[in-house]
Amino acid sequence: MRNVVDSIIRVLCTAIMGIMVVAVCWQVTTRYILNNPSTVTEEALRYLLVWTTMVGAAYAYGKRKHLSINILLKKVSPSMQKIVDIGVQCLVIVFCIVVMVGLRLCATAADQSSAALGIPMPYIYSCLLVGAVLFIFYALIFIGEDVKELRDNRGQFTAEHPIAEQKNSLHLADTPKNENGRNDIS
Repeated sequence: MRNVVDSIIRVLCTAIMGIMVVAVCWQVTTRYILNNPSTVTEEALRYLLVWTTMVGAAYAYGKRKHLSINILLKKVSPSMQKIVDIGVQCLVIVFCIVVMVGLRLCATAADQSSAALGIPMPYIYSCLLVGAVLFIFYALIFIGEDVKELRDNRGQFTAEHPIAEQKNSLHLADTPKNENGRNDIS
């Protein structure tokens, strides 16, 4: 299922980007050669960019290429990293649900259409819904992967963790003794 969704998103984003390149070329031609800029392409580019952003962001998130700050997370055990990741995925789901509930406000724009293209505005706003559903889809996949990995590797994480390795490599017998015969750890 994930591969099918990834393929659809790749094709969709590639098609939108191709259409945008053609539209930009047409916009430049009409503006500088014909001295009569096309208003249709300007509006179409604006809406296509929003769609590409929402769908592309979900795709990047699904590939775990989205921006994340994990400097502190690398200092904890791998099992704790998985638990934190599950919490983050739950927060992403909650945020997406809030966005989807907020889309009910778009009902006020149900009878409006775009100025140049005449497209009903709910079609344009639906990119938020599509993006949120894709984010939730990928977040649920990540939660499932993390839970499965936690279940499969229960108790095996600590030996791989750098902090555990540091603690295991520090043996009191290897430390120098001070004049009182005690271990000198400083």
